[in-house]
Amino acid sequence: SDARITSLSFSTIAYPIESSGIALVNPALSSIYNEKIGLTHQSRFAGMVNSEFISFNKNIDDSSWISIAFLYEGVSGIPDTRNALLDWGIDGVFGTFDPGENNGILDEGERLDANKISYFNQNQIGLFGAMSKPYKGWQLGLGMKLLLHTLSDNYALGTGMNFGAFKSFKNGTSIGFVLNDVPSSGVLWDNGDIELTPSSFSIGIHHLLYFKKYQIAINPIYRLNFLMKERTIDSHLLLNTIPIEISGGIETVYKRKIFIRGGFYPSGTFATGLGMLWENMTIDYAYLIDNSISGIDKNHLITISVSSD
Repeated sequence: SDARITSLSFSTIAYPIESSGIALVNPALSSIYNEKIGLTHQSRFAGMVNSEFISFNKNIDDSSWISIAFLYEGVSGIPDTRNALLDWGIDGVFGTFDPGENNGILDEGERLDANKISYFNQNQIGLFGAMSKPYKGWQLGLGMKLLLHTLSDNYALGTGMNFGAFKSFKNGTSIGFVLNDVPSSGVLWDNGDIELTPSSFSIGIHHLLYFKKYQIAINPIYRLNFLMKERTIDSHLLLNTIPIEISGGIETVYKRKIFIRGGFYPSGTFATGLGMLWENMTIDYAYLIDNSISGIDKNHLITISVSSD
């Protein structure tokens, strides 16, 4: 998504902000029209993985809105060593039939033939569309997902749907609900294999604290995910039965021009962010700090939103 959403740990289910990626979190918030086209670039793993995100929204009529997002992720120069193993066993001599020969594993004493190493690319192209309409004081939304995934000579097509709802109250509190991947999201590979993403249900809450004297707004937000199928490495058990994930964030806004953000993910990753708003352009920056041993989530995002005019 964009840098603002990422720095708030994707917890903006009930936070109606003018951000290019808000509809991906809750399709009901596609009604937040900001007349800007958002461009986001992300680079990870020392530049090996690059992602691009382009999004905009548009009002169809006085009560209907639509959001469109294009997503791309690519990894180039991945080494394929499947045909490079000299699988000759621990003694490194072919035909002796010692332990490890022809077992398909790089054992001690074996080696790879560098001349037989080939390289391939992985690319994912996604299209996300969301539409929302008001209904009895609520804003309801539907999100559709399409995916094209290529991996070397193989390819896959995927699709899925999200449903969202949002309601704002006069005391500054907002709530949001999202049903993700209904009935499930699926990716079908050219060899017939199917990857399924089970459904999940998310609840979000936001409350505005505004200090008029200082023109400062503080926006704490929270998100609670209920996993429908099985727990993940980052989930906890509610009542020893229901797997849940908790995330949250806070955004401080000064004069609607300067933004300071922070968020925490279920994995323990901590996110920080900054934003600057002008009349025709917005710049947002996010930095993710992974507290796990692997540290794979340390990366930067920058989003530039430019007026469609």
